[in-house]
Amino acid sequence: MRAAAVFALSAGVITPAVVHAPSAHADWTYLVGTTTDKGGYSVSLPSNAFWVKVSVLASTAPDARVLASTEELKASGNSWTTEAPLVLPEGTPLGDYPVRVDYRLSGETTKQWNGGTYGHRLHLGVGKVSFDHTTTTWDRRTVVLTGTTTSWNPSTGERSTAPEGTTVRVSYTASNTIFDKTAQVGADGSFSLPVTPNGTLWGGTATVLSAPGSFDPDEATRVPGLDVEKLVHRITTNINKFRVLAGTDVRVTGRVERLTDDGWKPFANAPVIATGAEVGGPQDPASQLLGGATSSATGTFTFNARAQYATRAVHTSLRPSAYWADSSGRRPSYSHDIAVPQQFTYSPYTITLDQYGTVNAKGRLNNGSYCDPAYQYVTLQASLDSGRTWRNLRTVRADSYCSYDITNAGYESALYRVHHAETNQLVAKSGPSLKRARNDTRFSAFAISPTRPAVNSKMTVSGTLQQKTGGVWKPFGGAKVTLVFKPKGENQWYWVAKNIPTNGSGRFSYRATAYGDGSWAVYLQTTGSTFYSETKAKYIDAR
Repeated sequence: MRAAAVFALSAGVITPAVVHAPSAHADWTYLVGTTTDKGGYSVSLPSNAFWVKVSVLASTAPDARVLASTEELKASGNSWTTEAPLVLPEGTPLGDYPVRVDYRLSGETTKQWNGGTYGHRLHLGVGKVSFDHTTTTWDRRTVVLTGTTTSWNPSTGERSTAPEGTTVRVSYTASNTIFDKTAQVGADGSFSLPVTPNGTLWGGTATVLSAPGSFDPDEATRVPGLDVEKLVHRITTNINKFRVLAGTDVRVTGRVERLTDDGWKPFANAPVIATGAEVGGPQDPASQLLGGATSSATGTFTFNARAQYATRAVHTSLRPSAYWADSSGRRPSYSHDIAVPQQFTYSPYTITLDQYGTVNAKGRLNNGSYCDPAYQYVTLQASLDSGRTWRNLRTVRADSYCSYDITNAGYESALYRVHHAETNQLVAKSGPSLKRARNDTRFSAFAISPTRPAVNSKMTVSGTLQQKTGGVWKPFGGAKVTLVFKPKGENQWYWVAKNIPTNGSGRFSYRATAYGDGSWAVYLQTTGSTFYSETKAKYIDAR
């Protein structure tokens, strides 16, 4: 391609500037045309097109008459739309007519496109709409939206209302939910629609959805918003119990009133609920619902509330609604403290009786949580009549981990258990009854011969051991005893011989060395079935 030379004047010097002709562009192939709702026409062309003309033709014949044409189009993105409706000659029958689009793009010659269709149809729209009230109230939660419709026949220029049977769609937002409803147009071209927003209605739109025959809908008409008129009320309640077991009812009674022009009056048919936590706002699902009822004609109410878990309070209020909550979601409520003791297990659970007659109970109240150490008391109990009656031995307070450790003097033979009395946190519960018993023992005889042995000489230590079985003292054979010695002037005992056996008569004998002056004694090596016993100390004055 040959360059064209031109001259530019700069600083008094004439210099040539070279300008190249536009380069060739690929043909624009994405051409789509549509009839707009207002009777205009839109065609897809680049926004930098030099020129666009839209013509509506009477037919597809090569010499078809032009019914309407315009070069007044506005570009928006890759779309050109006529600035005004295309008005076809009066009397042109309704229907679809071919469209010719003449256009010129950058770097191209003028081109023509004949693939479009213009819809010359009836135009239907919604006129004015209004509600019969400006607010909704608790007593009047449903309002009626009424509206008119419009019809324009581009063939005759006649303006009227939409035909009977036309369907109007009304979309609006209320209570954070979008609603779509429809209404039918009557013979007079109007429609009405009951609306129950159950809260603030933020506005919406109304448009023609369907009608007999073909049509083009007009742009949607705005539906006004509606405020909520708050109802001022107050509530008082009482409950018949402070502490109940899980799954047990408490009785909630009270009265609710509303403020009227004549002062406070009973609030009849009010939805009263009791919850374990304060309800937060109009849409709060009240997940901790414990019970509820509808108030009587005098505003009074009574119902059972059932709590399964411990709560700080039973909150009585009206069921969540936009008709009494303020902007922060608060509304009148009445609270009562209530405690629901929870179940628990004794784990671990041990009770032992040692050789000295001391019983020890140790374990934990396992409730999956911490204990309130100010209130959780555990008592060690014993029964001497096979569980028919129980006596308290000792009571201690569990620590914050619900652990307890109880020690007390026990019995030779008894049933033992641990008992927790009911508190605000935990239920009353006794642990398993466990039999614990040992046989009592005693030394019926104890002697040392000779009584004045020589130092480092031999002496005989002997005696007899007995145990009580069935309430009778009998020889304790097969036992083992230990001989101990405490030198004169010392406080420490030293063992001399262990595992000295007793024979079938419960007797034992041992040849010991007289180490010097001091005290001698024998004690029983106990097993898990006997109590400990020991002899009285004998002082030996060795020669």
